[in-house]
Amino acid sequence: MLTLTGGFDVGSPARLEAHQDALDARGAVWDLIDGAEVARRFPGVAPPADAKVLFQPDAGVLAADRALRAMVQVATARGVELRERTRVSAVRPAGAGVEVVTKKGTWDANVAVVTAGAWARPLLVGAGIDLPVTPSRETVAFFAVEAGTALPVFVEWIDGAGPLYALPSPGEGLKTGWHHSGAPANPDERGRVEARVVERMSAWVSERFPGAHPKPHHAETCLYTNTADESFILKRRGPVVVGSACSGHGFKFAPLIGERLAQLAKG
Repeated sequence: MLTLTGGFDVGSPARLEAHQDALDARGAVWDLIDGAEVARRFPGVAPPADAKVLFQPDAGVLAADRALRAMVQVATARGVELRERTRVSAVRPAGAGVEVVTKKGTWDANVAVVTAGAWARPLLVGAGIDLPVTPSRETVAFFAVEAGTALPVFVEWIDGAGPLYALPSPGEGLKTGWHHSGAPANPDERGRVEARVVERMSAWVSERFPGAHPKPHHAETCLYTNTADESFILKRRGPVVVGSACSGHGFKFAPLIGERLAQLAKG
């Protein structure tokens, strides 16, 4: 479920120092090396030779689909009733509790925990909650690499723009993205891959991953739910608990966030 690959961050001294402080606060292991050392450890990666690079040996890639299935299995084994493909049209206060409205029926509860991602803001209007989030549609692209190529997680922080990132994706090669490069989006509308983003990632991959194919074999979109400062929103308003662990970096914290939302739901 979690594959440890090692992870590298390239960026300004101030950016790397902030990362180091955060890692030190958690007792995490890290090292500061140069780009030449990165290329020695991972011949398929080519950062600037004189760049300072933050290395985290225990960084890795989480298999999101497998993790989601595992969490569902644990929940249902403990008595959770799962209703898939049941679209919620409204969440609104009802007496001392709340009602959840769907086309398949309405459920009454003492508390509702809403983790609706890009749909959270319109859904919560009926509960009197104005959630300060903006959905955006982001483009990711996948590049072929030679079989057996060792790939780390790699993030290059660029002043004045979102970082470019790459990570190994089993069966796909190298997955890349340009963080926060997408435009505001309506989550109910069909998304389109942005050519400008694919072109930027192709140029970056050609420069940083010389062993990868210069053109992606596949590109797709995903939705972010963004707050102004990229912080998470975990709060309770009356009978409604809001969980918006968002801005494109929330999934890996899901178990911890779930614990916090449960605490809020219990009062």
